[in-house]
Amino acid sequence: MASAIRSTWRFSTSDEILFGCGAAERIGVEARYRNLSRALIVADPNMAKAGLVDVVRRSLDESQVESHVFDGSAPEPGAATVNAAAEAARVAQPDFIIGLGGGSNMDVAKVAAAIYTHGGSAADYFGENHVPGPTIPVFAVPTTAGTGSEVTAVAVIEDETRHLKLAIASPHLRPRLAIVDPLLTLTCPAKVTAESGMDALVHAVEACTVIGHDALDVPLDARPQFSGRQPITDALAEQAIRLVGRHLRAAVYQPKNIAAREGMHLAALLAGMAFSSAGLGAAHALQYPVGAVTHTPHGLGTGLLLPYVVAYLLPAAPEAFARIASWLGEDVDGMSAADAAHLCVEAIQRLKQDVGLPMRLRDIGVREEHLRPMAEQAITYTRLIRMSPRPIDIAALEGILRSAW
Repeated sequence: MASAIRSTWRFSTSDEILFGCGAAERIGVEARYRNLSRALIVADPNMAKAGLVDVVRRSLDESQVESHVFDGSAPEPGAATVNAAAEAARVAQPDFIIGLGGGSNMDVAKVAAAIYTHGGSAADYFGENHVPGPTIPVFAVPTTAGTGSEVTAVAVIEDETRHLKLAIASPHLRPRLAIVDPLLTLTCPAKVTAESGMDALVHAVEACTVIGHDALDVPLDARPQFSGRQPITDALAEQAIRLVGRHLRAAVYQPKNIAAREGMHLAALLAGMAFSSAGLGAAHALQYPVGAVTHTPHGLGTGLLLPYVVAYLLPAAPEAFARIASWLGEDVDGMSAADAAHLCVEAIQRLKQDVGLPMRLRDIGVREEHLRPMAEQAITYTRLIRMSPRPIDIAALEGILRSAW
């Protein structure tokens, strides 16, 4: 039996993906195809100001789908925001929910759907597999290229009582439909494009360097959020890394470059599909306490931390990081795996600098006395730490933070 468990792996993603320029104009048609007629759109004031809520409502109107809007979402949302969205759903009585925006809005939509369907509040669902069953359908419509939330079974929400970012993870959170339209990213500011694009890179790099499915000491029947690398996730992550290396700089500095926007939206989607099954690691575990202290965006933190985490992991997987260096455009011909792997760190640092991300933790307000408590907090994210290809403890986490500081 143990052998069967080690040789078996699972891959999951959203029920359906609709990708391409103009895909958002089909939201109403897709709803009608599924016999859905009443939507709650979860958005934020910026989505309304940019006219993106109007794009969605116009499509719904054309298909005679009634729509209501909750525009009270926000970056780095807390449980109170999620509960407010669920209350808006109770008032509107939708038969599906649309999450429109970055990962925050999609996460709020996913958890609000769970609360609306099953009752309770956000606090009841923190952790893994606490959503008791399917929710009303969620359509996820990303307007940034980075989070991959449109295809994942997880939402990250702040627990305001403990000032911690916590995950709500369940296969029942996975959106029924992901509508991925590169045209919706044209209004995305350069700073957000850079931060979200680096987050997509982190997702892909971690997805193809976490432990393999055969090394995870958790039975598949337990349905862990992450189940380790396997052939599908490796293929998705490789293509995502290649796309980020090819398109992120242009997406930041040529915001109307449709090819770059399309490449980055595809990169974020593929990376989300990869990490949602394979897993994430220390860059994400460390970002949560960093973000809590500095109140900086998630992608900024993961992107800043990634090269320092990779430097720590190099001895455990030099061949993997050598391949990543090549996928990012480094010339590794004739080099040893160890030497090529070091080029991976340099390539990530250079990309980070080119798109304007801060280089050091001190640049975003982290003080030296924060480092040990951050490491102590990061080690508690077991779902992430257990995926590391190199054993990692509090001392190692503090060492990574000091290198980044």
